[in-house]
Amino acid sequence: MPRHDLGKRIALDTPLPGGQSSRVDFPRAAAALTAAATLLPGGARAQSAVAADLWRIVAGTHADPTALASDGSAALWTPAATLGPAEPFLRLAAETIHAPAEAGVSGSVAAASVHTASGWTISAVYGRLTISDLVRTETSPEALGNIPAYAQVISIGAARPFAIPGLAGGIAVRALSARLDDLHEGRLAVDAGLTYTRSNLRLGAASHFLAPRTATSAPGASVLLGAEARTAETELLGARGTMALRYGASLAEGEAPSHLVSAGVALARAFEIDVGAARESASGDAIWRSRLGAAVSAGRYRVQLGRDGGVHGLGATYRFGLAASFR
Repeated sequence: MPRHDLGKRIALDTPLPGGQSSRVDFPRAAAALTAAATLLPGGARAQSAVAADLWRIVAGTHADPTALASDGSAALWTPAATLGPAEPFLRLAAETIHAPAEAGVSGSVAAASVHTASGWTISAVYGRLTISDLVRTETSPEALGNIPAYAQVISIGAARPFAIPGLAGGIAVRALSARLDDLHEGRLAVDAGLTYTRSNLRLGAASHFLAPRTATSAPGASVLLGAEARTAETELLGARGTMALRYGASLAEGEAPSHLVSAGVALARAFEIDVGAARESASGDAIWRSRLGAAVSAGRYRVQLGRDGGVHGLGATYRFGLAASFR
């Protein structure tokens, strides 16, 4: 019986012709794939986990709640992400993701957002994640060939402020696709988001990868919540700056909620650093993960770093980003 040998990996059953099944093992190292960390019956369900759940690895590199994301790829997480002033405005961004070697996950995200004169922010995002070093074996450990595995998303969205001061909302249509060996899967998702900013308080809520018909029951679908309280600008370390405290939550059907608490400092509107901790549950056990974020702005450019500290002795996952703004 053929076997897909993916190292020390979470077991997923893959149907073969004639009703037989082989075992596909995903790395237990990919602890960010919380929803895929159990035995999933059927190849279609296994493939759906790759299509949507793999993006949780990227979400884990954010030290701020993704419902309040404002970086270059913010539209991938919250459709309510809007850009600045009333005049036309363009932001281009690119990010790369690097998980530890045990997980073998890497990828990139490219995004473009335009703020129009009518007040709308139009965004487009493309992202792709791949799992490398997967090989096929039979009864011996000798490799018979590589197994292609990837997940990708294309997102188009629109957002704008509402008549209520501080309230903004948006909607996004996403096309999700994935491949795991000879299995292919694709589906559409329609997401909506809201943000509310009042004085030094920000609140956000967004759906993520919701299927129009099945809502949160779709694999990888979730509801994201976030809150931020920020101090008024004051003297910090010899420069004008602010401090922020944040809380985020992710809710998915059939899973315990995951929580994030983080704090950050922004200095002279040029340097930011955030630290935090996220609590997730897997098989009834609580898992704590450290989060780190840093950003440096100079002129029209902004460089970002995100880090998920990893679990169970596995290495960290990193996200590097560069954004450029044009007026």
